[in-house]
Amino acid sequence: MTAEEIKAIVASQNYYNRYDKNKKWSYIAVLAGRALQSAEFNELQNVLEERTQAIGASLYEDGMILDGCDITFTSATKVTLKSGTFFADGLAYSVKEKSITVSTSETLLGIWKINNVLTEYDDDTLRDPTRGFPQYKMPGAYRILTTVQWGQNNEIFDNAHFYPVYRVINGQAVCVTNTAPNTARYDNDALGNYAVKGLGVSFVSALSGKQTFRVAKGLAHINGYETELLQDTNLIVDEVLDGEDIIKEVTQSETLPTGENRIVLNHLPVERVSMVRVTKQRTVNNITHGATGSADQLPDDSVTRIIEVKQGAKIYVEGTDFTFSSDTDCIDWFLAGDEPTAGSKYTVTYEYRVNASFTFDATSVTVTDTSFLHGEPIDIIYGYRMPRKDIVVLRSDSSIDLIRGIPNAVNPIVPVTPDNTILLAEVAQTWVEQPAIKIPARNIREQIAELYTLIDELKGGE
Repeated sequence: MTAEEIKAIVASQNYYNRYDKNKKWSYIAVLAGRALQSAEFNELQNVLEERTQAIGASLYEDGMILDGCDITFTSATKVTLKSGTFFADGLAYSVKEKSITVSTSETLLGIWKINNVLTEYDDDTLRDPTRGFPQYKMPGAYRILTTVQWGQNNEIFDNAHFYPVYRVINGQAVCVTNTAPNTARYDNDALGNYAVKGLGVSFVSALSGKQTFRVAKGLAHINGYETELLQDTNLIVDEVLDGEDIIKEVTQSETLPTGENRIVLNHLPVERVSMVRVTKQRTVNNITHGATGSADQLPDDSVTRIIEVKQGAKIYVEGTDFTFSSDTDCIDWFLAGDEPTAGSKYTVTYEYRVNASFTFDATSVTVTDTSFLHGEPIDIIYGYRMPRKDIVVLRSDSSIDLIRGIPNAVNPIVPVTPDNTILLAEVAQTWVEQPAIKIPARNIREQIAELYTLIDELKGGE
């Protein structure tokens, strides 16, 4: 503790302490023949404490768990915090086991380090015990009493400091403090981020636009520090779909058996269908011819081919008697050949394009209007869900995240694993079947085993 902190705890005008680490005092040299000052005793303790803290800080960090201090749940709102040892202000402190009731919302649990002053009024044994001397039973120095205990961050204590250890939400706990010695730089330089045990990933469900993955409890080293997942944890993410529109997919319907009207599409899974356009054939018996040499309008748009034009037993020949204009959907009688009498009626059989009624599923479109012509193309405008490769990562604060990749119809791009995380799994989102989970090599042993497997494959399994 600093001189100012001790002054605040003692709260006495008779406490003197001139220590300031910026003055760089390293030793209190007591000279014979000079009276000892009370301030010098206080300053001596600060000099020694400064050295102790410097040694401890080279190995550990304030609030670091050194041993034990595990957490267990007896219910969603009841936890037991185990006894253990933690580091603070250059010293290791032992904390006793304690049960705490928490809310279902977020609760921050940790260790309170509380300092109190102990005087001769609190403990009579602090009075001078030297019988037969003038100072017998006279008051002497105060004592600073330091206690540690488990608690919540919203409690109030005088002269206290809170060290967060666990964040608890809805019956799940995440460790928020480092639990490894400060050999982190060596560990990180030598091995990078790696899994020690557990942390497997599995797919649970996809419901109501949400995907649920389960990450098994386990331990990893990230940036040289231990990051622990204390229990199996569900990761729930929005089912974000990346769609692409196919403006026109032409399907040669002659591949369909007669009477069959289900068309399997090329890009899957199908998310929406905007239009299905088919070819139909129609015979109209009451086309009225206008003036000689004029053009007669057909009743349908998008006529593609004239099959037959006749009046009674007379069959007219396209290119000799008439022409057909697809731009206007008209029979034009301007040629010098035969034509019906003005005002008379004649029959035309033709093919035309029309939007058909349909249903669809993830892989196909079914034309519900079965009167279309088999053997003619079917145009389909639809959108589909593009494949994507995501990754599940564990962050240094013990949180889990899914990072989405870049979708592509052929080669989806896997996202880069961010700093301060470890890659737990690669998730192939095909949207046809449930996501495929690939667990990568996450530590040196797994990487070596994977290399041996590749070598065996290259050697042909010899």
